[in-house]
Amino acid sequence: MKKLILPVLALIALAMVTVSSCVKQKFDSPPDPSNVDPKLAVNTTIWELRQMLDLSGFSTPPPVQITSDLIISGIVSADDRSGNLYKQIMIQDTSSGIVVMLGRASLYNDFPVGRKVYIKCKGLYLGSYGKFHQLGYLPDLSNSLSDIPSSMISKFVVKANYPNPVVARPMSIDQLNNLTTSYKWLGSLIQIDSAEFTGADAGAEYAQDPNIASGTEREIEDCAASKIVIRTSGYCNFRTALTPVGRGPLTAIYSRYNSTPQLLIRDTNDVKFTGERCGSNATLITVDSLRKMFISGTTAIPNGYKIKAIVISDKSTNNFDARNITIQEGNSGIVARFESGFSNNSFAMGDEVEINVSGATLSEYQGLLQVNANSSKMLKISSGNTVVPTQLTFAQILANFEAYESTLVKVLNVTFPTGNYYQSTSGYSISDGTGSMIFYTRSAATFGTQPLPTTPKTMVGIIGEYAASSAKQISIRNLNDIQ
Repeated sequence: MKKLILPVLALIALAMVTVSSCVKQKFDSPPDPSNVDPKLAVNTTIWELRQMLDLSGFSTPPPVQITSDLIISGIVSADDRSGNLYKQIMIQDTSSGIVVMLGRASLYNDFPVGRKVYIKCKGLYLGSYGKFHQLGYLPDLSNSLSDIPSSMISKFVVKANYPNPVVARPMSIDQLNNLTTSYKWLGSLIQIDSAEFTGADAGAEYAQDPNIASGTEREIEDCAASKIVIRTSGYCNFRTALTPVGRGPLTAIYSRYNSTPQLLIRDTNDVKFTGERCGSNATLITVDSLRKMFISGTTAIPNGYKIKAIVISDKSTNNFDARNITIQEGNSGIVARFESGFSNNSFAMGDEVEINVSGATLSEYQGLLQVNANSSKMLKISSGNTVVPTQLTFAQILANFEAYESTLVKVLNVTFPTGNYYQSTSGYSISDGTGSMIFYTRSAATFGTQPLPTTPKTMVGIIGEYAASSAKQISIRNLNDIQ
């Protein structure tokens, strides 16, 4: 019997196939050390660390360098994913929370919300901005802390396991507004059970363009009208999203700027305002019914009522008081006056507004009826609406003046004197051939220095009154009202 002898090259090839079949072609990745808790020996809490720089008084002390081997740990409660934080993360333990300043962008890749971290504090500085604690690096001449340099982050900040739950502390707006009793919880994630954006800030963009303002403040309130500010960066990725018009729970970081408490949301998922607004069960009445409630002096409006109407005044031309909007529903109108000190009139001509007038008052200012309502109870429903002016003569308006007060009218063949739109604080007379009225233009009006028409025109305007000069008057909103 002949022996089968394989060529040498065939034997080598066979051996190579045998060996290769025993070797993995894909190698297991080494375990991610950043997801393992190194269990460093923590020897202080965030609250104890914060107390090394006492900011509870009126003055702000300079930053202090941490010279002892202190180690804290915490869970990341806010990162920079949405852009509402920049080169910062917030961490908290069960005792308190604090800002950590890190000299690198896109920190959420290494330090997302829910990541546990340890911080070796020796060599870092404890400082503040607006009396809000920060943990960072070398201070400058103005005592502002610098970020921990990117190359040194791993020296001070040690990543641990992920994810971990971030517990929000339940608090009321009244508690948050008391910086003395709630001082300890600054820098922590909190939750308000029920709140809503105030009427002036509901349905508005979270923040203005950063070329206008680096940050924007919007107010929220509870059903007891307690208010607090939400501050949002103009550089965040949800800047142009509209604030919800409903009511519900809110999660946010509790912060401050000097004596003003404020909240910082991480993104719009923190705002779950999907329920009915406070007072939504109020009875809707007409503007005409509201006007008829006025008796004399200052008349209190009973609880449980609201109105809806369209803004017919134009705030953009400054021809109407910034604290007022003139609104019309059907054939009736009224001036809605904001509370003293209010300067955020966001209602534009054509906006439909809902105003909860419960507890508000009716009064006359120089004969002009107005509802004195809180801006937080004024809610924009829609925009871009139009009101068709009623075509009348001056004689018809003067014969039934109360019916047309604060409404939009159209008058044909109006003649004007020589001069500019603004001529005096008391206005001047114009005529349509049936009668005359005072044409009033404010000195602040953007078109005040423009020349008046030299030929008869059709004009659209809002009927008003100023009893100090016995004036039954008409005012235009902008130059498009002269046709």
